[in-house]
Amino acid sequence: MIFDNRNISEITDQELIDLINNQQEENLWIDFKKQDYHHDPKDPDKRRREICKDITSMANAEGGYILIGIDEKNKIAQDFSTVPDAAKIAQSIKSICLQYIDPPILNLEIDRYPHPLQWKNQNIEIVIIHIPPSERRPHGFRSKGTTNFVKRDADVTREYPISELTQDLLDRYQPPITARIENKLESIIRNTEADRRNSMTSKDDPIEQTEVEDLLHLMKLRFEENISGAPYYRIFAVPEELDRNAIDTGNDNIRSILQKPPNIRRTGFGVTGMLEKDMLFSTEGIEGSNMGSGEIILLKNGFLEVQCHLTNSHFQWMHDQSGLGTPWLYPHVVCEFPVSFLKLLKGLYEVSGINSSIFVRQEYHNIKDFVLFGGNPSNPFFRTSPGETGVYQGSQPIISTKTVESDFVPDHVAYDLVKELYKSFQLAVEWIPDFDEEGNFILE
Repeated sequence: MIFDNRNISEITDQELIDLINNQQEENLWIDFKKQDYHHDPKDPDKRRREICKDITSMANAEGGYILIGIDEKNKIAQDFSTVPDAAKIAQSIKSICLQYIDPPILNLEIDRYPHPLQWKNQNIEIVIIHIPPSERRPHGFRSKGTTNFVKRDADVTREYPISELTQDLLDRYQPPITARIENKLESIIRNTEADRRNSMTSKDDPIEQTEVEDLLHLMKLRFEENISGAPYYRIFAVPEELDRNAIDTGNDNIRSILQKPPNIRRTGFGVTGMLEKDMLFSTEGIEGSNMGSGEIILLKNGFLEVQCHLTNSHFQWMHDQSGLGTPWLYPHVVCEFPVSFLKLLKGLYEVSGINSSIFVRQEYHNIKDFVLFGGNPSNPFFRTSPGETGVYQGSQPIISTKTVESDFVPDHVAYDLVKELYKSFQLAVEWIPDFDEEGNFILE
């Protein structure tokens, strides 16, 4: 591979100059652009589409580099062509990738080369996009209401062959999380249960509580491995009295609730239904994924989790040129996601007859410098001013927890979770949109 998959900061001036001197040809790992991607007023989506197409095509192959500022002829590097506003262009491309590529490409680098190149008595500014090989492929990009998959082949981009796309999807999701945790969970309980029972006294917690802790620890490790330091939203719930067969995941009513969560707004910004084809079954439960809700996990013991990358189209909704380089949390999503999750949870638990207390936890990970705006409950389509903006400066996850009874009100529990988030952003509770003063969700 060109540059041996090194970071942009590790590439030398001479290596870039040698691309011209040696008349480097475009290939599987390198692509040249004379200038920034063209903006077509007649087709505003074209620039965004071309950026996502080029980047995902390399991510879906073996990774590589796109260099903006190198003129080519017949795919052979000829000369440098300085890029005006290189830093601004890099930020614009970053923003587009954050919003439209799913799943996000981990460790993607998009930046102006650290200093101008000296070439023919000129200062040359270039932009380099470094796409590392990805274990999360296939990566798609959204354009005009559809999700597109492409793959680089030699020096060209082509549509992802259906056979390869299917296999890569299977490689990404198989074995399902529910199958992967089965042996680990059984091993934890098998190796520790005997000792606990032998040492347990009347003052000790019941073994069921210890099993819940084991399960949560295992799911936490799996989640942290999955996110790899990326910004992520996670919300989960579990009965405090753990029953391995609390939910019959093969039941038609359970599947129906997962496909059409109860009392969820059709045009809302929350957990959406799973398609039958997206459900993966194991002896431990069901998991699945979609572009809106992220990954959904339901175990037979009642554990329900949703995790979602915070740069997806939900949380970054309405992110425009004014927010380049500054990811935000769209307030309507922040409010509606926990509401919809808790409505889904309640529907599943009611059908399954789960009556124990329930532990609920919401987490926002790796969101340092993210922006959150305040809103006005009386104006759902609010616009904000700088005085209503909070920026999270902490390095720790924002975590909110609640223990509720089985007859909980989803709106009220969600409101409590959202209040903790707004406090972490130094925003007054009065600036939380979509809820009235009693904590009822008011969007219809």
